[in-house]
Amino acid sequence: MYSWFLKHIVLPAGSLFFSGNFSKYVKQWKQYDGMTETELEDLQQEKLKEMIQYACEHVPYYKNLKLPENRTLQDFPILTKAILREHTDALISDTFSKDELQKHHSSGSSGVQSFTYMTPDHTFYLRALQTHWWMWRGYKPGETLLQTGISPNRTLPKKLKDLFFKVYYLEAFSLNEKAIRKVLAAVKNKRPKHIAGYPSAINEIAKYALKNGEPVKFDTVISYGDKLFDHFVENFNTAFGNPKILNTYGCAEGYLMACKNDLPYFYIMSPHVYLEIVDDNGSKVKDGERGHILVSGLTNFAMPLLRYKLGDLGVLLAKEDYPEGRNFNYPLLKEITGRETDVIETPKGEVLVVHSFTGILEYFNDIKQYKVLQKERDLLTIYYITDNDTELSPDTLIQVKSKLEALVKKSMEIDFEHVQHIAASPSGKPQIIEIADHLKN
Repeated sequence: MYSWFLKHIVLPAGSLFFSGNFSKYVKQWKQYDGMTETELEDLQQEKLKEMIQYACEHVPYYKNLKLPENRTLQDFPILTKAILREHTDALISDTFSKDELQKHHSSGSSGVQSFTYMTPDHTFYLRALQTHWWMWRGYKPGETLLQTGISPNRTLPKKLKDLFFKVYYLEAFSLNEKAIRKVLAAVKNKRPKHIAGYPSAINEIAKYALKNGEPVKFDTVISYGDKLFDHFVENFNTAFGNPKILNTYGCAEGYLMACKNDLPYFYIMSPHVYLEIVDDNGSKVKDGERGHILVSGLTNFAMPLLRYKLGDLGVLLAKEDYPEGRNFNYPLLKEITGRETDVIETPKGEVLVVHSFTGILEYFNDIKQYKVLQKERDLLTIYYITDNDTELSPDTLIQVKSKLEALVKKSMEIDFEHVQHIAASPSGKPQIIEIADHLKN
């Protein structure tokens, strides 16, 4: 009865009030799931051709490139985070007013911040795709869900989403036993069937359950935002009763790119994105070879991003290796190479994941890139780079330090060091958290 009420009353009313089409997009993705490989390839090529033409006619950055009339995607230069940051306004379509668009911060988990814009309806599109993924693993809208995240100040749309979708929200800024115990006690009688969020944060809940002999039953673990490590999966299976695990790949710039389902590989959402794997010179590598992941968006006409370099390395599965009898006919991503997300433990036992810091630092626009080094158990050093290559103002430093001290509950000394360069990790992606070797277990 509640599912019917949510589907036929709440969602249509919410779409009308917030200028979105959530239900329509969920239905659309169900149709995509049933398409043949040829139909999906034709649809993607049609969408890509449309986006290329639109970008060259309506987006100042691409118009200024003066590409040939018979241009292909490979004629476009690679779009980096630095270019996105520097030319944000020039990448917004001239058919939209910037004031009418929603601004989205990148997660900053690569250490370089950027901003993208989209219409409210496109935000609903992304939520519909995300929900569709969850439904692959048995989730039904309206079933009780425990979610971890970095948005403690819930906006009205998020509060309404939490209410009607029966979401219990747990802040993942800093997790300690008291916070975990409190939220698990609050939802115990509600018996949530699903848990969603950053796998590094969910792993802390699993470790708490195992440590205290309090296993919690979940039907589904939904992973996004961080790398899902094998030892996380082992903890989830032991602590949560062998749940179905959904592993997703997306970015805060507005792309939900790929998701695992019945295979050890990721299904690429080809009606939404076009992925390339290129070498250091920007040339396409053979399927099955590792290279840099580039994404071209096919659905956000307010701010089209073409050949956007994410900072990740990946491998496309060679067509001859595609399994027979797979659930869907989307193209397959064999592997994503990410950096390991270190977890910092404060002297007071607070556990800080990468998004503990990005959720604070992303709002200080003067900071272009940053890295957090735990030199001692009670000492953090924040290395940072600014756009104008100058130190942060004293007022900004005071604000940042105050928020970080609140994060660690004043249990650590926090230093700042302005630098000109922050080295990337071996994976090629900047590493936001580093722990001194003598502090590692």
